[in-house]
Amino acid sequence: MAIAAEVQRIRDVFSAATDIRVPPFQRSYAWEDEETEILIKDLLDAFRHNTVYFLGAIVVIRPRNRGPSDVVDGQQRLTTLTIILAVLRDLSPSTDEQALLHTMIGHETMGMMFGGGQRWRITLNTADTPFFRENVQERKATRRQDEIRVAAREGASESQARLAAAVNQMYDYLSDMSDEERSRFAQWLLDEVTMVRVRVSEYSVAYKVFQSLNHRGKPLSDHDILKSALFERAGFNVEEARGQSERWNAYTTRLGDRGFGDMLKQVRFIYDRESAGDMVTDLIAAIIPRGGFRAFLNEQLPRFVAAYDAVVNGNMDGNDLGPEALKRVCYLRSIHHESWRAPAIMFLVEHPHNAEQADLFFWALDRLAYAMQYSVKDREYRHKRYRRVLGAMDKPGVLFDSESPLDLTSREKTDFLDRLRGRFPNFKQRRALLMRISGTAEGGIALDPKTDCTVEHILPRTPSKGSEWYEEWSRARDRDELTECIGNFTLLTHAENQEADRKAFNEKLAIYFRNGEASYAYSYDLKGRTSWKPEDVRARRDALIQRLAQDWGL
Repeated sequence: MAIAAEVQRIRDVFSAATDIRVPPFQRSYAWEDEETEILIKDLLDAFRHNTVYFLGAIVVIRPRNRGPSDVVDGQQRLTTLTIILAVLRDLSPSTDEQALLHTMIGHETMGMMFGGGQRWRITLNTADTPFFRENVQERKATRRQDEIRVAAREGASESQARLAAAVNQMYDYLSDMSDEERSRFAQWLLDEVTMVRVRVSEYSVAYKVFQSLNHRGKPLSDHDILKSALFERAGFNVEEARGQSERWNAYTTRLGDRGFGDMLKQVRFIYDRESAGDMVTDLIAAIIPRGGFRAFLNEQLPRFVAAYDAVVNGNMDGNDLGPEALKRVCYLRSIHHESWRAPAIMFLVEHPHNAEQADLFFWALDRLAYAMQYSVKDREYRHKRYRRVLGAMDKPGVLFDSESPLDLTSREKTDFLDRLRGRFPNFKQRRALLMRISGTAEGGIALDPKTDCTVEHILPRTPSKGSEWYEEWSRARDRDELTECIGNFTLLTHAENQEADRKAFNEKLAIYFRNGEASYAYSYDLKGRTSWKPEDVRARRDALIQRLAQDWGL
């Protein structure tokens, strides 16, 4: 038969029988940060709502049913899924789970049957395969976050840099989960995510199938379905429907297709705190007791669009906030988790012009969100906490009480301060925290998440033996404790970071202050220093924590 198609779970797609290669003539890995982030966020959203997820079709060709299969369509998804499996494997504390996930990537025993070594499930093109093996497929490979970044900078191709960025992206998202939640996600990924594997035996047929799959119409999104349902239930006549459709399209243009869909998810969470069923069905049911469909479309939806645009994109049109609240919203926008968005949006919808109360609310939300991000590993607890904040917002006079869920308890403050003294190996988390601290420095400003800044380790993560760094940091205990702490970090532009790299301390300072002042306030306190020893890092760490403690009232 020329064509055979089968629905397969991820567990089956990456089974022991899998032997897929990317033909040399195929393009290299092409997904940028946006595509990889879309995939992991969609997967996590489906997992947390306990629904199945369909990843589309892949097309492979296996001439004469012998040898490896060449992937014609699906390389980007298969490669990115391999990265996700590798990160899950390397983050798992369970040796059994590590072994299971590694069989999805490569199998030592099977490899012995084919001349020894490893039999890998996926082989990329000749140029990228060694990089992919070393930094993704081999056991513990994805744990080496900074080394992967360095490898991607030093002589790597564009596709290898994109592979490195995808590894870092997945590591940031998955390391933010508790071990228990991540284990459940791994099982869900293997069993509840499916693809259609289309197998053909001739190249001419393969490309006809590929063209058919890639030229079909754009699938309907949730908000396309919701639009039809709302318009129908609102009973619009033709002229009204035309006007509403134009407004709806304008909202989509303003926020972007995915942004508009995410905004509706925030509305659903605000209206329906459990958010356990189908998004469209739940949202429609929640709109009915709140004034009905016409009121939602004409009065409430425009305010939600403006509020979402403010808290996600920093566009404050339609919201009259003072400088303090604006600063706090900017801080919030850098945080890795997104559950804080619903209370922020609800506040702006209900109080778009109350600058005084906005200052108090966003100061408290800023503190709570950072405490939840860095002190609380359990994502479900964070979710419930923000749900409690929404509940307090429903009751007049409760939100700013001493017992409000918006406030931190004494224990939470203590735990937060203790956490700030610890290590921060997660790139996105430490970048957000450093940007937040930078805003508390004298002369510091709130940095937009899109700012060209990256995190520099002043003491390099792996100082070379015989170097000046190694002599001054000879004790492994000091390096383990302090290399990844906030005292040893600074913020630089990407160009400055690449130039500084592993240089000696005095050479780094010359780069930091080349123009007289550092690029970011986080580095200001380094000016004039002559040494960088363990006691310097500890003192700086404590001073930075003290700054935050004063700003947040800890």
